[in-house]
Amino acid sequence: MEGINTHTELYGQGADPDMITLGPKVGGHPGWTPYAGKHSMAFEAYKAGTPVLAPLDMVLVGFQNDNFYQIVNGQKVLNSGLQLYFESASPDWPGMIIYIYHLYSSPLLLGHYQNPGCGECEGPPVNIQAQGRILPGNRDYVTDKGNAGSCQALIGYKVKRGELIGFAGTVPAPDGVGTHSFADFGFKVSDTSENLLFGLKTADTSGERVIQGGNPYLHWVQPGSFFYWKSYRPDAVFPSGVLAYPFECDGYQLPAEQHDVNFKYTAKT
Repeated sequence: MEGINTHTELYGQGADPDMITLGPKVGGHPGWTPYAGKHSMAFEAYKAGTPVLAPLDMVLVGFQNDNFYQIVNGQKVLNSGLQLYFESASPDWPGMIIYIYHLYSSPLLLGHYQNPGCGECEGPPVNIQAQGRILPGNRDYVTDKGNAGSCQALIGYKVKRGELIGFAGTVPAPDGVGTHSFADFGFKVSDTSENLLFGLKTADTSGERVIQGGNPYLHWVQPGSFFYWKSYRPDAVFPSGVLAYPFECDGYQLPAEQHDVNFKYTAKT
């Protein structure tokens, strides 16, 4: 257990217990009540534009770009809604889905903030672009809409544990003054039991289902209490199943050029 769970003070708002269908229901900061339908946990280790790292080897399978801005008291306030969806490429967690939300940008979207059709709009938006496999809430489907090709997503690109996957974004602060920066991580773990919430529009509907294919044996888990976490370093030894904290810590840093929010990967691997 050496080096395991050494940065739990950076766990932010956890997932809604009503969304969790496998493992412990509660996790995250004990004093921050999650909103209904939340299926991820915030990591508070970020300032705007801080690199976000891969917690394990995984492959990009989809994205949704909901970045938008509003004019508040004459000032432009950005609400970062870029979402990435990955599938685990680690034998420790076969079939697991990894969901990252509230990103500003990603090196895996070559056209994001580079092409005019892929950036942000005045909002709130209605799904600016989405492509690939998307797993919002209790649903699981494949889509291609909103001129998603302009984002030039590297669907199928494999990132290794500790590598750059995006940059933390911002949302308006709860008190309406300033902004709040963080990154949300959610995990859907494969199990032999069927997820009884699969297909429901929300966790507390009267029972209406919207099923468009997908895997009913995937379950949202509570990231802060379901997994063990450890700081990534190239020489670190990770016991089976342990995830890497998705931020630079304990001396590990990415190459300097990967701290630029405009950094992009150049080819699929």
